Amino acid sequence: MRFLKYCSITVLSVSLFSACSTGKSSDEATPIEKNGHVQIKGSIKHPSDKGFVVLEKIGQDNIDVVDTLMVSSDSTFRYSLENKTPGFYRLNLYDKQYVNLILDKEDVSIEADGNRPDGFVKVSGSTDTDYFYEVNELMREFQQKVNELNADFMKARADEDMEAMESVDSRYQSLEKENADKLKAKIDEMGTSIAAFYAVNFLDAEKQFAYLSELAERFKKNLPDSRYTQQFVEQVEELSKLAIGQQAPDIALPNPKGDTVKLSSLRGNYVMIDFWAAWCKPCRMENPNVVRLYKKYKDQGFEIYGVSLDRTKQDWVEAIKDDQLGWTHVSDLKYFDSEAAALYNINAIPATILLDKEGNIIAKNLRGKSLEKKLEEIFG
Repeated sequence: MRFLKYCSITVLSVSLFSACSTGKSSDEATPIEKNGHVQIKGSIKHPSDKGFVVLEKIGQDNIDVVDTLMVSSDSTFRYSLENKTPGFYRLNLYDKQYVNLILDKEDVSIEADGNRPDGFVKVSGSTDTDYFYEVNELMREFQQKVNELNADFMKARADEDMEAMESVDSRYQSLEKENADKLKAKIDEMGTSIAAFYAVNFLDAEKQFAYLSELAERFKKNLPDSRYTQQFVEQVEELSKLAIGQQAPDIALPNPKGDTVKLSSLRGNYVMIDFWAAWCKPCRMENPNVVRLYKKYKDQGFEIYGVSLDRTKQDWVEAIKDDQLGWTHVSDLKYFDSEAAALYNINAIPATILLDKEGNIIAKNLRGKSLEKKLEEIFG
């Protein structure tokens, strides 16, 4: 589950909706009063007579033009923004470069190349914007290390070396935890800056649920009227429905014969909901391990409820047969638009959710040795 997607490390492309506007944000939610204006000034190394320098506001699902900025003959610009609440913005430089900003009370100064997406940019004066770029730097370093692990994983997969693949996965888990700790430390440093709502996008919401809950309470106390707080709290509350210890929402989908089978029909057993697909290579590579564990523990009360995210019945049924998956299978053949995937916030597979005999969630995303270890704890 991802949270408030106001900004992105990648360049966002939008159309120029209008040439000019009043200079006020289209967002009418103004819960926090702030007198005065934010002063925006800057210089562009490569100004252009084609296109505009445009200030845009980034919303939850949209980007709105605030105003066009006049660039003087000396390649500088100045603008005064009426800004009653902190918000996410960006400068669109001729559709060639984008400069992300978080604007609140501090005036901001910008130096930019203006001629290419990865051109030089320097933003000063805005603490919130500094946080934004510090988070991006953390994620850039993390992604570089992940890319190296991906190369190792692809080689191990090509060699069908399960031990090496598990080693890479273990290294990734350690790297992910280290990065999450750095992100949480940075978020704590931010206090009530709305930059925190950007940073949480890079945390694993499942693994970091306890921290996100604490963060939601912190913002409810210290920034209760902000729409960003309200949206974040709503999303954490939604996520809480799938937290460890919660009753798993029921699923009712057709099996290969067309008969509807409910997840709750397996109540009384330890049940693993297994989101997978015939086209998913990591899923298929994990299947022999799941088959082995199912055979070992099925007579002790272990069941699997396989939810396929396939598109065609033929692919789905053939994969069940080829991999000898002898447990309950259901699918609405809607890929990631599956009702069950939406219900459980599944954005990637393989994904598993382990339930106790009463249908309560006790673990998530177990596979390989971690699944084997958990089942050994349960069944001895």
